[in-house]
Amino acid sequence: MKGRSVGTAVLAAVTLLSMGGATGFLLRPVAAPQELRAATEVTSAPVGHEEFADEHTVKISLKRSSAPPLVVGFDGRVTAVSCKAGEALKSGQTVARINNTPLIGLATSAPLYRNLSQGHKGDDVKALQTELIRLGYGVKADGTFDGRTVMAVKELQKAAGVDRPDGTITSGQILWLPASAVVPDSCKLVLGAYVSSGQTYAEVPAQLISIIVNPMPANVVDGERAIQVMGVTGPLDKDGTATDAEFLGKVAGTREYRLLEAGDKEPELTAVITLKDHLQTLRMPPGALFDVDRDSGCVQSGAKAYPVKIVGSRLGVTLVVPTGDASAHVNLGASITVDSCG
Repeated sequence: MKGRSVGTAVLAAVTLLSMGGATGFLLRPVAAPQELRAATEVTSAPVGHEEFADEHTVKISLKRSSAPPLVVGFDGRVTAVSCKAGEALKSGQTVARINNTPLIGLATSAPLYRNLSQGHKGDDVKALQTELIRLGYGVKADGTFDGRTVMAVKELQKAAGVDRPDGTITSGQILWLPASAVVPDSCKLVLGAYVSSGQTYAEVPAQLISIIVNPMPANVVDGERAIQVMGVTGPLDKDGTATDAEFLGKVAGTREYRLLEAGDKEPELTAVITLKDHLQTLRMPPGALFDVDRDSGCVQSGAKAYPVKIVGSRLGVTLVVPTGDASAHVNLGASITVDSCG
């Protein structure tokens, strides 16, 4: 019995020693995995490229002015008419024929009140030339009805179907339009009917004369801008006003605008404004920039530092435009060794 007790005691001692060794093994310091060890400091980053439109969604208001009815300027029988309520009448096109003579719609800044031919001068000549330019004819808007204006009017008359284009303007054969495209509420000419000078051709609603961004965002990038309203894109002035006649005419011709006009209350309207010409920018970490002052700063690539213009940013990314050639990488952290790029 005594021998068995000694053996049991020895076995227990060995077991305790084994357990102690295992416990010591399990509790020993463990080396951190490679991915959790202190990372080496990043000293450079690649430069990406991104097209930047500086897009903003803005609130807009519409400015309108009442328009008089469109009137015919000479007598005769209606032999053709293209007016349809709800469909745009466009400047430069034939809108009717009276005694088979084309009646040409023309959007000038003021109605043409007299016949015009070579040698005439005045604001009405300049208004005609301005619209001819918009229509794509090669004239100068200098207020003098010269040979180039004669040729442009001949081309306009030929396109409108005039039998013998002569390059002169007979004011009665021009239907004045208050905009480059107008959408009539109602049409008054009847095919086959006799009309007299001063008779109404069509009635049009109040005309859209400008679209105003209110207010303009404070943080827009400098540059010519475009505005998109109701699916139509056009130029936007620096003060946040769109006044281009062709653009406004296209907006007024959209289904959305016509529904807006038919409603009793104008809803809150929005538009999207962007840079007309998108910028080609460099994309880099914010930590690459130093000596930052408002929208200007510096970046360093290797031993060279160069100035940049900051145009945009988002989480973890800054978009810049360099003043000269750009490098494929920029310095970060301790590798930035200068304080300025001067």
